[in-house]
Amino acid sequence: MGDWIHRHRNLLLLALLLVTLAVSCISNQQRLQEAGATVSLPIVQTVAAPTSRLEQFRESRDASALEDMAALEALCAQEAIDEQTRQDAAAQLQRLVDVRQKQTALEGALTQSGLYPCVAVVTDGSVTIVTDKAELSSGESALLLTMAKAHAGVEPSGVRVVTADAAP
Repeated sequence: MGDWIHRHRNLLLLALLLVTLAVSCISNQQRLQEAGATVSLPIVQTVAAPTSRLEQFRESRDASALEDMAALEALCAQEAIDEQTRQDAAAQLQRLVDVRQKQTALEGALTQSGLYPCVAVVTDGSVTIVTDKAELSSGESALLLTMAKAHAGVEPSGVRVVTADAAP
C-alpha cells in the first residue's frame, strides 16, 4: 500500500487539491448568498404633486395633447387606411403642434412678466389667459395683448383674461 501511495502521490495530491477547491467554492457561494439576502434597499418612487390648480390644468392639458398627437401619428403611419384619412390626420396633427407651440411660446413669454403664474389656452382665433393675480393693471393688460398678438397671432378682440377673483 505504501508503494502504491508513493507511485500515485501526484495524482492523490491533485485529487485532494480539487476536492479542497470545490469545497471552498461551494462554501464561498453559500456565504455570498447569505450576505446578499440580508441586504434590502427600499425603493420609493416619488412624483411631485402639482402645486396649484393652474399647474394641475397645465399638466392635464399637456398630457391630453400628447395622447392626441400620438394617436394621430399612429394614424398617419398606417398604410392600410386611405390616403385622404392619412392627410386629414396629418393636418390635424400639424394644427395640434402649432397650437402647442403658440401656447408654449406665450406661456414662456408670460413667465418673465408680472402675470406669472398663468396658463394660456390657444384656439383658432382666440387666447384665454388664466392668472393667479387678483387684478391686472392697464400696463399688464397692454403687455398681455401685445404678447398674445406676437406669440399666438391673435388680435386683442380675441383675448380673454381670467383672474383669480373671477376664477371659480
